[in-house]
Amino acid sequence: MASQRLEERVRLFCAATLIAALMSSCGGSSGGPTTSSLSAGGNGSGGTVGSGGSGTTASGSCDTNRVLWGGNTGGAGAPSSISRFTNTGYMTNPRASHTATLLSDGKVLVVNGGQLDIDDLLVSIVSAEIFDPSVGKFAPARAPCVAREFHSATLLKTGEVLITGGNEFSGYPTWLRSTATAELYDPAIGKFAKTGNMAVGRTYHTATLLADGRVLVVGGSPPAATAAEIYDPATSMFSAIANMPTVRAGHTATMLPSGEVLIIGGQNDEGTLATAELYDAKTNTFTATGSMAAPRTGHTATLLANGKVLVAGGAPSKALVTGGIDISASPQVTAELYDPLTGLFVATASMSTGRIGHTATLLPDGTVLIAGGFKDYSSSGRGYESYNSAEIYDPVTASFSATDPMNTARFWHAATILRDGRVLFTGGIGADLALASAEIYKSL
Repeated sequence: MASQRLEERVRLFCAATLIAALMSSCGGSSGGPTTSSLSAGGNGSGGTVGSGGSGTTASGSCDTNRVLWGGNTGGAGAPSSISRFTNTGYMTNPRASHTATLLSDGKVLVVNGGQLDIDDLLVSIVSAEIFDPSVGKFAPARAPCVAREFHSATLLKTGEVLITGGNEFSGYPTWLRSTATAELYDPAIGKFAKTGNMAVGRTYHTATLLADGRVLVVGGSPPAATAAEIYDPATSMFSAIANMPTVRAGHTATMLPSGEVLIIGGQNDEGTLATAELYDAKTNTFTATGSMAAPRTGHTATLLANGKVLVAGGAPSKALVTGGIDISASPQVTAELYDPLTGLFVATASMSTGRIGHTATLLPDGTVLIAGGFKDYSSSGRGYESYNSAEIYDPVTASFSATDPMNTARFWHAATILRDGRVLFTGGIGADLALASAEIYKSL
């Protein structure tokens, strides 16, 4: 196993070196890759090197080329016939820290993400695909404008998908920068196009659809991303609003039944945060609310049917770094509930294991499915390790209980609830490689 990993890393290094040399011959490095026809990473799908620019207006199709670093296109064997998790078709590219958005027609748009390079740095790619639940397969989509990971994707009331920020790949050797760019995916024509830019580049930020159809974008890295912004689909532009009281990245943002947005935790230069605040679109203001019992970054926050918000996992220390997780990060098992009526957090039952980079999905029966997450960074040379375990939170009993494990261990994957109540899991980091595998959870 160790020799196979070494051979894989050597192969990727050689491919990356070739990319660097050819980029140099084409006159591209600091400004991002060129559009020369190159393939890297041997994942069976081919690919080309390139990244979109940073334009500010719509410019038609964004069929830029893409850089592929490789990954695991294999997967686990056939699951048990009684398992709640079943494997489905493979994505066309391995990816982690991507987005997966349920479209108005019931299909799922998967956008960008990253693949690990030889130094276990997650490097963003330009690649999109569509999952069709009716056939259980993925098909390539037209390419996005910019290579990005840890970005956000928001389904607008128009049916378009707004993609904002993230780490943009801007050349080899693995230069990553927070981008201010944004783009729109129009499912009617199946293309991406640039839209207005944000005021600042953001990674580990949040984007929340407001009741009036606009999008609130807050926080993110670097610390310069203190200002909050609003995207207006009517003008295709971002406009700055009042700053948040606290600088934060790796936080969560949850739309409450009241129309307010609850912003929880995260990290900044001072450390990890236990504080929370509310954004009121009617008054365009942020106000502090109750604090959590424990600071968290990289956690999940899920709105329950009773109006409370379940906050689970995350790390109590600054765990999120550029293109990776701090290997000293220690995910926590605790969970808390936020009650909008009192503005306070209260402890609830703990999970079976500590998790960061996991997903939390509200199921049709009102329970919450928690799955996967970062386990640790192995000192034996295996690199990142992840969990395949999953558990269910029941708001009625205020308890977690184990459910069937996923077929593949993964973190920084995406979980998307489908129209029929099933949950689609895509990609993530598995055995120290980005995954192309996908699986579906269905209650028995």
